Amino acid sequence: MSKSVLMIELWGIGDVTIMSSALQGLLADDWEVTLLAKPQTIALLKSSYPEIKSIEFDAPWTVFYGKYRLTRWPWSRIFQVLKQLRQKRFDAAVSVRSDPRDHLVMWLGGVRSRLGFSSKWSLWFLNETIRERDPHAHRVEDWWKLQDRLTGHSQHHFPPRLNADASLVKEFRSRLGGDSRPVIVLHCGARIAVRRWPVDYYRELMVALRRKFEFQLVLIPDPDGYGSALGDLADHKFDRLTLDELLALLSCATQVLCNDSGPCHIAAALQIPVIAFFGPQRPELFRPFGERHLVVIRDICAFRPCSDYCRFPEPYCLTKLTPGLIYPEVESYLAGLGQIPVKALNQHPGGLA
Repeated sequence: MSKSVLMIELWGIGDVTIMSSALQGLLADDWEVTLLAKPQTIALLKSSYPEIKSIEFDAPWTVFYGKYRLTRWPWSRIFQVLKQLRQKRFDAAVSVRSDPRDHLVMWLGGVRSRLGFSSKWSLWFLNETIRERDPHAHRVEDWWKLQDRLTGHSQHHFPPRLNADASLVKEFRSRLGGDSRPVIVLHCGARIAVRRWPVDYYRELMVALRRKFEFQLVLIPDPDGYGSALGDLADHKFDRLTLDELLALLSCATQVLCNDSGPCHIAAALQIPVIAFFGPQRPELFRPFGERHLVVIRDICAFRPCSDYCRFPEPYCLTKLTPGLIYPEVESYLAGLGQIPVKALNQHPGGLA
C-alpha cells in the first residue's frame, strides 16, 4: 500500500513549478501526493500531473502587504482546511521553506511525520528536521534533499517539468501563422513590482536585437497591463491568458525573455531557454533551473538581496541595469545558443544606438 504525503507550497506559480521536481520523484516512488496550495497553482500542476490530489488554501500570510491583519483572516476557511488535513491522516508532510507557519499547519493537521528545514520556532512543530541547509543551493536541490530524506534514497532526481495541452499548442501555432522565423516571447511583468525591469529598457533592448537577429516577437503583458506599451514592437500580442494558455504559448517559443517571475520558471520547466532579468532576489536560489538559461544581474545596490522590500523610491538594482550595460551579454548569449539566426551582413548592424 502506497504512503501518503502532503506537499505544502503556499506561494506563487514559480514556487510550485520548482516543487514539481520533487513531486516527480515521489510519484516515481509510488507515494500518494496531495498538494496544499493556492487554487491557481493547483490548476497549473493538475494539468501536468492529473494523478495528484489537492486541497485549496490561499494562506492569508502570503499577501505582500497587510499579512498580519488577523481580523481579516478567513478563519472559517483555515479551520476547515485543518479539519480536512486531520481527516486525511497523512503519513508525512514536507515543506521546503524554513517557515514555522507551514510547520504549524502540519502539526495542527495531525500529520504523523513532519519534515522540513529547521528554524528557531519550527522545532516545536517538526519531528523530522534537516538542520544544515546549503545557503547557495538552488531551491530545486532543497526539494531533492527533502525527497531523499522521505524516501530513504536519491535514485529519482528530476528537474522541474510541466506539460502544455497539445491542442492549445496547435491552436497557438496556427495563430502565429505561417511565419517561419524563430519566436521570441517577451513577458515583461512580475507579480512583485520591484522585480520588473523597466518597460522602456525592454523597448530599447528589443529594437537593438531586431537589428541583429531575425525573429518574430510575441508579447505577453501582465494582467495589470504592464508591458502593453510595447505592442507596437510585437508581431503578436496576447492579453489575459489562462494558465493553460500561458503554458501552450510559452511552448511555442524558441526563446523567452522575462523578469524573475513565475513565467521564468514555467518556461524553464517546458525546456525553453530563458533570459531572466534579476534584481532584488538571489539567482543562486531562484534562477531558471537548467544549463541553457541566462541570468542578467549586476550587484549595483549594496543592499541586494533585499527580499523584495526595497528601501529606496525605486529598485536601483534594476533601474540602473541599463540596456547598454547588458546588451553585449544578451547578444553573445543568443549568438552562442544558435537558435535565433543573425541577419545578413548587408542589413543594419546590431547593437544599441
